[in-house]
Amino acid sequence: MRKSFVLFIVLLVGILLALISVIFIGYRVHQRSADSLLQATDTLAADDPSIHLLDSAIFTLNDAENNFRIYTALYERKSLARFSEQLGSVLDIIDTISTTLDATYNSQQLNNLVRRRDDVSRNIARLKATADSLLVVAGNSNFADRIISKIPDYSATRVKQEKVTMDTVSATNLPKKKKGILKRLGNAVANRMDTVGTAVTILVKTPDGRVLDKSAYDSQQLKRIINEINLYYKRVIREQLSDRLRLNQEESSLAGTNMLIMSELKSLLYALRERAREEAVAERAGAREIVKASTRKMQQLAWIALALLFICTLVITRNTIINRNRNRELKAQRQEARETTRIRTEFMNNMSHEMRTPLNAVIGLSEQLLYSPLNITQKETVQHIVAAADHLLQVANDVLDFSRLEKNYISLNPQPFVLYQVFNEAVAMMRVQALKKGLVFEATFDGDKTGQVHGDLFRLKQILLNLISNAVKYTEKGTVTVKATLAGKDADNRLFRFSVIDTGEGIAKEAIPHLFDRFFQAGNQIKGAGLGLAITKRLLVLQGGDITVESEVGKGSTFSFEIPYPKVEMPLMQETPPRDVEEPTGAFMEGKYVLIADDQEMNLLLLKMILTRWKCQFDMATSGTAALELFQRNNYDFVLLDLHMPGLMGTEVMEQIRQSPDPRKASVIALALSANLSAADEEAIRQAGFNGWLLKPFREKDIYSAIMKFMNA
Repeated sequence: MRKSFVLFIVLLVGILLALISVIFIGYRVHQRSADSLLQATDTLAADDPSIHLLDSAIFTLNDAENNFRIYTALYERKSLARFSEQLGSVLDIIDTISTTLDATYNSQQLNNLVRRRDDVSRNIARLKATADSLLVVAGNSNFADRIISKIPDYSATRVKQEKVTMDTVSATNLPKKKKGILKRLGNAVANRMDTVGTAVTILVKTPDGRVLDKSAYDSQQLKRIINEINLYYKRVIREQLSDRLRLNQEESSLAGTNMLIMSELKSLLYALRERAREEAVAERAGAREIVKASTRKMQQLAWIALALLFICTLVITRNTIINRNRNRELKAQRQEARETTRIRTEFMNNMSHEMRTPLNAVIGLSEQLLYSPLNITQKETVQHIVAAADHLLQVANDVLDFSRLEKNYISLNPQPFVLYQVFNEAVAMMRVQALKKGLVFEATFDGDKTGQVHGDLFRLKQILLNLISNAVKYTEKGTVTVKATLAGKDADNRLFRFSVIDTGEGIAKEAIPHLFDRFFQAGNQIKGAGLGLAITKRLLVLQGGDITVESEVGKGSTFSFEIPYPKVEMPLMQETPPRDVEEPTGAFMEGKYVLIADDQEMNLLLLKMILTRWKCQFDMATSGTAALELFQRNNYDFVLLDLHMPGLMGTEVMEQIRQSPDPRKASVIALALSANLSAADEEAIRQAGFNGWLLKPFREKDIYSAIMKFMNA
């Protein structure tokens, strides 16, 4: 059962450690997965800036194309300027996007796009240069301005000078003739004023010998000038038409190039945008895969944790069921053991009671027999009977004490006492036995011999007698040494140390740990019930003390203990010598009237012999009812009642006595007699009103001591 429990604990600890490890690993994976999830979420939520730039480039390119078309339609210089500027912006955007994509991605398709971008960039640069040159030309392409600017100012100096001879012929009162426009223009050119009045005729002789009228000559010269002007205009128009044709050719070439480049540029932009979209889709797909992978990991860890938890639950449930069944078995076994212990205790109590009752008669009658005239042989025989009865009584007392200790029925009865007196009485009793065996018996007491302590002197004396009697019993020759000290432990307590050293056979080393176990005997040659040391150990623990053993086979043993006692500050008491064991009794009882009640004839016979020797008057009853009737009819000085009698119990009789209307009779000294007392019996005795009790078997001196105690109280 212990192995299975240990296995269960090991298995449970292993599962818990595995669960803790899974939780720890899961936490770490969760952290990493959470970071990945956050990054993936940011990726999914964020828009690709390259796509926005490409969209902006496409819009800009469309605007540029529109501006170029406006220019070709209206020949506005500002439209061509905007076209050139927008081409530059598109080129910058393409460079930025290409750099970003090149730094982020690396693929053959992207490399091809980059090469196309380089070609288109060169074409755009060429187109931009052409547009700039066209812009310069367009700045000078105002046709009317060119014509006007190139027409020179005509003056008289520009007219070809001919060497002519002029004669004047006068004519009076000639009518004024109306001049034509050409004549007036000629006069204007010749800077002549119209004259009115006398008619003067001017003749001009040309170098070739012709003589012409001045007006005819001027008309001829004007025609020549007009012809020169017409020729000039024709030449200028031809030059302008030639420039216009050349400009139209350049514009046509520029428009064609523009259309090609625009188309290629749009194709590049759309390709880049598609590539960026594909990369964004791929990136989002990767983010989704990260999300799925992280989710799968967390799900796997969750399933593993659930599996471990399920296994742990199964193991715990299984072991809980097993433990519950075992607990039921243990409970049943414990109940059975308790019942067995109860039956054994009751049996031991009953046996003790049944043993003590006849022992009371044997010891008491043997003691009374010693007071009769006997020869030496008879006296020795009676003494052996008393010794055997004492031994049997000790066994019965041990059995009774042990049963009480097991049931926690023994309670201490602390009172102030002189510790040295108790020590001295125990030493005096054991000295007689040691001397009878021919042993050297030594006893020393160091410390305050008049110091008083507060404790249970009866249990201390029992401990001392048990240890010293064992030393005397198991020492065949040699010495028994008893040492005791009483010293101050602190301001309020004293410490009593005791040790008994013998030169007996000693105790084997392996037997020492079990020496204080019940029913344990160190060797087959050891006689006894094996309860004395067990009782001693428990009584010491009950009083706050402890005991140790040192022993060596063939050299002897040393038993030591110490008990702390509260100090009692009372007037110092004089040291008193130990009382004689055979203390005289009975002289003060002469003439006293005593009521005794017991259902055992042998006990009545013993009490009769004692009271007769004390010269007392007494009445005897064998039941509680008879005892109560005798008490009601007579006035007694003392009452001795057995607790367990037919009819009324001793406590019931005592209650009736204390309720007597006669105060003298109600306050009579009464002692309870019993072979076995439990804690409940002791409480019942106090509640009934008994002054005290005597435990069977008792000797004559025990009755004497009890009566003297309450007589002097």
